[in-house]
This record gives sequence, C-alpha cells and structure tokens, in this order.
Amino acid sequence: MDRIMKNKYWIFMLTVILITSILFAPLQITQASTDTLPTDQSVTSIYLNNWKDAVNIWMASELAQTDTGNYGPRIGEMRIDDDYTVNQIHDYSAFFRDETNAVKYTEPHNFASEAYYDDGGILQTKYLDYNGSNLPIVVEKDFAMVPNEDFMIAKYTFTNNNATSINFNLLEQIHVNNVTKGSTNQTHHGWYDNTRNTLFVDMTSSGQYYVALGAFQSADGYQVADDTESNLGANDVSAWYTFDNNGTVKNNSDEYAVDISVAFQDQVTIPASGSVSVSFVATVQDSLTNAQNSVDRALSQKADYWFTQTSNTYSSWLSQGKTVNFADGGINKTYTRALITIKNATNPTYGATPATTNPIAYGYKVWARDSAVTAMVLDQAGFYDEAEKYWYWLQDRQQSDGTFKTTFDYWTNNYVSFVEPEHDSIGIFLVGAYQHYKLTGDTTFLNSIWTKYKKSADFIWSNLGSDPYGFGEEDASIWEEQIEYNAFTQALYVAGLDAAQHMARAKGLNSLADDYNGAASEIRSNIQKDDTWSPSGLWNVNNGYYNRAVNTNGTARTLVDGSSNALIVYGVIDANSSRANSHVNKIKTNLQHDNYGIARYDGDDFYYTSPYSPGGNEALSDEPSWPQMSAYAALHHLYRGEKQTALNYLKWIVSRTAVGYMAQGEAVSRISLKPLPSTMVEPVTGAWFVITALVYEDQADIRVIPPQFNAGAYKSINVTTTVANDLAQWNNVPYYHDRLSDSDSGSDDTDIAKVYVSNDANNLYVRIKNASHHLSGYNTAPRFAMTVYAEDFKHSTAESLTTGLYGGNLDRSMQYMVSRWSDSGDFAKFHVSNGSWTFEKHLSGMTIPQWDVNTGDIEMVVPLSELSSTGSVNTGDWSNLNIVLVRQDPTTLNWNEDDLIVIHYRVMTSGEQWYYGNVE
Repeated sequence: MDRIMKNKYWIFMLTVILITSILFAPLQITQASTDTLPTDQSVTSIYLNNWKDAVNIWMASELAQTDTGNYGPRIGEMRIDDDYTVNQIHDYSAFFRDETNAVKYTEPHNFASEAYYDDGGILQTKYLDYNGSNLPIVVEKDFAMVPNEDFMIAKYTFTNNNATSINFNLLEQIHVNNVTKGSTNQTHHGWYDNTRNTLFVDMTSSGQYYVALGAFQSADGYQVADDTESNLGANDVSAWYTFDNNGTVKNNSDEYAVDISVAFQDQVTIPASGSVSVSFVATVQDSLTNAQNSVDRALSQKADYWFTQTSNTYSSWLSQGKTVNFADGGINKTYTRALITIKNATNPTYGATPATTNPIAYGYKVWARDSAVTAMVLDQAGFYDEAEKYWYWLQDRQQSDGTFKTTFDYWTNNYVSFVEPEHDSIGIFLVGAYQHYKLTGDTTFLNSIWTKYKKSADFIWSNLGSDPYGFGEEDASIWEEQIEYNAFTQALYVAGLDAAQHMARAKGLNSLADDYNGAASEIRSNIQKDDTWSPSGLWNVNNGYYNRAVNTNGTARTLVDGSSNALIVYGVIDANSSRANSHVNKIKTNLQHDNYGIARYDGDDFYYTSPYSPGGNEALSDEPSWPQMSAYAALHHLYRGEKQTALNYLKWIVSRTAVGYMAQGEAVSRISLKPLPSTMVEPVTGAWFVITALVYEDQADIRVIPPQFNAGAYKSINVTTTVANDLAQWNNVPYYHDRLSDSDSGSDDTDIAKVYVSNDANNLYVRIKNASHHLSGYNTAPRFAMTVYAEDFKHSTAESLTTGLYGGNLDRSMQYMVSRWSDSGDFAKFHVSNGSWTFEKHLSGMTIPQWDVNTGDIEMVVPLSELSSTGSVNTGDWSNLNIVLVRQDPTTLNWNEDDLIVIHYRVMTSGEQWYYGNVE
C-alpha cells in the first residue's frame, strides 16, 4: 500500500513537471533569443576590395566538395586594375606550431574555417578544427581592406582559454605568382627592408608589379626564399620547410629566383585566460615607390587604427542608404551584411558584380541579368552612385540590336560565351534604369543613357510583329535550358516596356510611349490568355496558375515554375487578383519545402543528379530551395498586405544563411537545411533579401505601373442603383491598377486604386475602385465627382483641351467629358468650345453613375455615341480616356481633379481576344 502511494505521488509530480514544462518552455525559448540564427555552414570564398582599384579574394581550404586543391584558409587572389587579368599571388597563407605541446599545424589544407563580414566591413575569419581535432587556442584572423587606401591589414588574435600559458608559433607567407614560370622563366627579385620591417618582391621582369608584406611588430624571423628550394641547409630554402622542421626561418634577406615566397616567423606566448594580437599589411602596387609609400602609410598607425577607420567608413557609407529596423536582429544583420558583401563583390573600377564570390564553378562570370537586379536593388536601398556606375557599365555592353550577351568577364568586361539568348536582361535594364531616374530625378543620367535605353525597348517592340504568338522574343532565361516563351522573360518585357513609357514621356516623346504601351499590352494580354487557345497563352485555366512557358510551336509548357512569380514581383500581374493568389498557392503546393523554402520547378535536379551541378550532389535531394524564389513569394504577400506571412519567409531566409548571416548561394538543401557552398555568396540572392526587407518596411517598391494601359473587352454590364448587387458581373472584366497614394489632396477617397472597362454595341462600362474602400453619401462632404474625359472615337479635328474642368492637367488633349457630382442627380456631358469646357446636356436613357459608400465602388454607363463626332462607333475604333475622380475641398469648397488613370480603349465585339489587365 505504501509503495502504491509513493508511485501515485511520483506520477503526480511528473505530471506537474510535464505540464509546467509545456506551459512555460515556449516562453523561456522566446525570452532566451528573439533573433533568428544562421546555420553553421560557412562561406568558402569571399571578395574584398578597397573601393577604388584592388580586389582580393579570401578562400577556405575547400571551396566545394569537388575542390581537389591542397591550400588552406588564405587570401587566394590579389589583383589590381592595372592588370586585373593576373592574380599576382599563388596564396597568402599561415602555418602554425604549438611549441608548448609540440604539435604542428603546418598542413593548412587540414584546417576547417569560417568567414563572414561584420557590420563594419571587417572580414572576420576563424581557424576551426585541424584534421577533426580542436586547436588548443582560438585563432582568429581578421582582414580590413581599408576603403580608399592601397593596402589590406591582417590581424591575428590568439586567445588562450586554458589555465596555463601556451607558446604559439606563426609563419605568415606570401607566395607570388610568376606568370612566365614554365615558359620564359623571368627572374623576380625579393628582399627584406629592415628599415620598414617589410618584405618586397619586384615582379616587373615578367610584366607584373610589386608585392609587399609588412609587419606591425618585430618578428622573430623573416625569409626571402626560392619557393622551389626544399634543402634545409640552403640559405634560400622555402620558409615552410624549416618552419615545419623546427619552427624557425633562415633570415635570408635577398633573393633572385623564378619562384619567390616571402615570410615572417613570429612566436608568441599567450597567457592563461588571455590573448595576444599580431598584425601585418599586404599590398600590390605598380611601382616600388607606391609600394613603399603604401606600407609606410599603413605602418605609421597601429593596426587597430585601420580597423576602426574601415568600420567608420562602412558605417558612413551605410548611413547614406536606407536601413531597416526589425525586432529580429538576425534580419537586420542579414540586410546589412548583404549590402557590405555586394559592395565588396562589385568591381570597384567597372561597377559589375560577379555571379558568385566562389569561383570554383562559375569562374569570374558576370551575369547581365543578376548584376542588373543587384544594381536595381542598390538603387532602392539608396546607393545611387554604385547603381549608376553599373547602368553605364551595362549600356556599354549592349549589342547593336539592343540586346545583351548573357555573361561577361569580371576582370576584363569581355564577352564570355554561355547559354544564349537570355533576353531577360533587356527588361531588367529598362526597369532598373527607369527606377534610377525615378528615384534620383537625374536628367543628365536620362539624357546620357537614352540612346541605348531606347534601342533595348525598340528591340522588344519591333520584334513583336515577327512573332506569331503575340509574345516578345523567345529565349532561354531564367534557367538556361531550352528556348521558349518563358513567363519570366515575358514579365520583364512587359515591365520593361511599361518603364520605357515613363522614360519616353520624360523625353517628351509621347507618341513613342504610346508605341511601347501597345507592345506591352499585346504581351500582357497573351500572358493572360488561356492555355486552351491555339496558340496558347500562359494562363493554365484548368489548374489555376501561370505555366512556365509557351513552347516555340505554340503549345503550352505546363511545368510549375517558381520563377513565374516574376509576373507578380514586377507588377505585371496584380498580387491582389484572384489569378495571382491561385498561382502562388499552386507554387507553394508543388514547390514549397522546409517550411518556407521554394524550389525552382517540379523535379529540379540541379545541385543533385544533374551533370551541370556546380558542386556535384550538394543538395542530397531534388528540388533544393532557392532563397530568391522565397523572396518572390514574400513580395507577393507584402503586396497583398500580408506582412506576417512575408515575415515568415524573411525569417526562413535568415535561418538558412551562412555563418555570420552571410547570404546564400543559389540554393539551400532541404535535407541538410544548409546553404550550398559552391555558389555562395551570390550577390543577387543577397539583393533579393534586401529588397524584400525594404518592401516590408514600406521603403521600396520595384513594381512598374505604366502611365497608360491598352484596354478592350466586350461585355455588357447591367448597372442598377444598388452597386453591391452588380459587382459579380465585373469578375471577368479586365481591370487596370493605378499607383496608390497619388491623389493631389492626399485623400484615399479620391485616390483611384483600379478601374474596369468594357463595352457592348452601345455603351462603355466603367467601374472605379478607390483606395479607401469608402465614399461619402449623396450631397455629403467631402463631395466628389466621377468623370470620364475622352478623345473623339472618330478622331475629328474638333476643339480640345489638355486641362480639365477645374484646371487639372489631363494626359493629352480631350474633346468630351461626362460626369456626375455626388451632390447632383444628373449625368452631364461637356464639350470644348471657345477654349473652355462647355455644358452640352444631361444624359438620359441609362442608369446614371452610382456608388457604394461602404466599398468605394463606382459604376458608370457611358453611351459610346456621346464620345463620337458622328454619333456612332465601330469595332476597332479607339480613344484615349482619362478616368478621373474629382474632389471638393470641404473647407474652401474648391473642386479639383484629384486623381486620374489613363486608358487607351478599343471598341470590341463578340469573339475577339480581350486586352488585359488583370482579372478578379
């Protein structure tokens, strides 16, 4: 009995403990950390530049699992713009010995390591385990590629967490690269300058430059060596051999050899629970004088001074752009470090960014598309100088027909053959350059880039006539597979032409803008066309999503593809449309893994079994997640106002970053849940995170809303006095969305959100939806009016005006106006006479314009005969319409045209393919 009671007691206590843990554990976790953490996968290669003329690259022991090299963590490349094509070094590496415990760490390829940029632009690296075993101390090596200076500072921090001191020995070595080795074998000269405590190598005999390695502290030894010499008795033996043998170097101060390495050896005693720092400076210069001056300047200060200088300069640069302020500090760090990584990856001389900072698979290619997106995001983030430099770079790469090749060399800007054509770069160029002009208002930029800009827009426009399917030119974008009419590229054609409308108008070329509008409208309409038509459109009507492409034979390619979300990202398809929502849901159903990771497309085997995988089978399964695709989905939700869902995507992206919140490469494994190193860091992936964070905080928007839409749909609407009962009739009528928050008064009541337009044989039907979803009642302040200005559908020479009834600017000269005021029961028609709008009559025979106070919907029926000088219209007649909301100031009682949307409308008949727009 006693035992039974004890058992009951323990069962009771265990139950209490279990309930307590369930109730309070989540709270404790939340309190412990509110910041999303990155993975433990490190980048394996990262660029550093000095913002003007030098680029270095840090590399890990293994760039990817396919790497067969035998180097360790190192600076693997040092280049200057006098000749970017030549890497002046083989490596700038370190070797260690634990003299206290008699353990050597002289095979650096055995080191694991990690690297990341901190918020001050310092590249922080750490040596981790050696052959799987922990080091006795913590070894950190940080790099400051000091902005606008001619040198890089390397600082070691050796930290001893043990109870006794440790003697630790360091060999710091640069092995220079003689480009003539194996051919003419030109001799280089190396020497130690004891007045500067610096090692120099003169490589001018091979047409190269001067390399210098200086020490901030007195070293125990130095060595200028013939790197091919391994005889321990030779005075010019390579420093590694003697260091590996007994931890010393020969102190050879002068050497002429084909293959030179220079090194410092320094042994330090690290106290128990203490740390010691050792620092060096490295540079490549075009003359000995410049090399000496660079070293002198660096060594005139302590190393910490330059680290502070670097951090302050980056802080100042970042402050010139936009910052984000999320409660989740992980998002803030990912944002900042993405920008710092992009800054360092961008060629400081030319302005282009590489596809990835890891050269193992893609080498030093610059993808026109990816680097253009990165520049576009830099503009949105407020870094206009960097973006502008890139737009000029891209225009200089343009072909004579307005197109761009796919890839270029980072070091020379030369064309590099790859999969072609990839015409998405045309659209990005048009969108990005327009966004730059829109954000800066820089007319010098507009005028300077216009000739090349127009040539790209003209390529899309002029090639529509030769395309039998109503799309822009077919290509291999974005995934570089077969040639087809990809949704991704078609989206960018439309967005690019919409942007080109704005640019043409800024140049005063309204007729050209109209041409671009016509081309954009044709592509947009065929995107929205059902895939059951022949030839096919992109809308998969039976399954509710946009197909990946239309094949070149006009049939549908029904693959579910995450890149098709570009239709929504760039504003070609309204995120609030039912089609957009259905499309994104289909992508999530098919492609979303690992919570919020989205794959490229169904069955994608890239990074898995594909022979083209950059690093072999890194993903361990098909359909790895691409953070760029997750950013697309997040932007869709942000455009819909669904911020919590978007935040989940942002947090997921952060949770799959590399050590130190470094942006991923192209993909993340849904098995290991880690980023794949072979293409990490990909600047454009970081850029997509940046723009998503900015859009979340309402600081950016990359959607392009054109200044004019083409419209035409044949459908009768039975307009009654109860608007709410009519709305279902509009469900399949194309609508056109206006830019929000652009009413002159700032009122959302008279801010047009979107308009729907259709016609039948007799009438034009117009529905206006405002931004506030609310309107004043009849004869209630603030009063408003619903108005349509129109050109004559028959294009007579009747008198016209470019200003409205209340003096507001119209988009172009108009001849007719119909309007109802909210304090009137009449529907009035005006025409222009003697230079002013003149009342003609009250219209009758139809339901006068109606509105719903609870939804902000307005309906209008306009007899087509009232907009024609002949009293009739025919199929194919067209008119430019300005659909306007007018507002009365409730204080001054003055009226003004508060907001308008511009529609180029074509009279349609039954059986014709409609113009689009979006559909509910």
